[in-house]
Amino acid sequence: MALHVKSESVPERKGVRTGGQGQGSMISRKGYGNECSLMIASRAPGYHTTPHVHESEQINYVLEGEIWFFVEDQGFHCKKGDFQRIPASKVHWAWNRSDEETVVAEAHAPGLVGGKAGEGAVALFDDGESPKITGPGENKFVPFDFAAVETKYFGR
Repeated sequence: MALHVKSESVPERKGVRTGGQGQGSMISRKGYGNECSLMIASRAPGYHTTPHVHESEQINYVLEGEIWFFVEDQGFHCKKGDFQRIPASKVHWAWNRSDEETVVAEAHAPGLVGGKAGEGAVALFDDGESPKITGPGENKFVPFDFAAVETKYFGR
């Protein structure tokens, strides 16, 4: 464990979502401490998550490209340089409707490192420090009529 980890030591997590978790591919890297996690995620064109919730508050910052983030009945078209917040325990999802890859930095507090959300994540703790993670949350996919919300913004 260390307070600093070089980029080449943080594994890339490559995933393709299908079915209940959404559609499309994403490559991510994640680090975490006791009370927060930070993920850098590259989402391919067409990437669309299924609505989900987690106990973590989430702050998104778009590093490259553009993406739509939805929080319950609201949609936010976010472009490079934009910030966007998802309150804890709110239903949300993302959709890259563009023809370009989108790169987003996502901060989660408490850290989103439980279950599959923590796979490949790197712990950032000093030598001899005992981790005291406050709430290793995870995504819970939930039924939600996301198509009705998206229709408000894009029509059919």
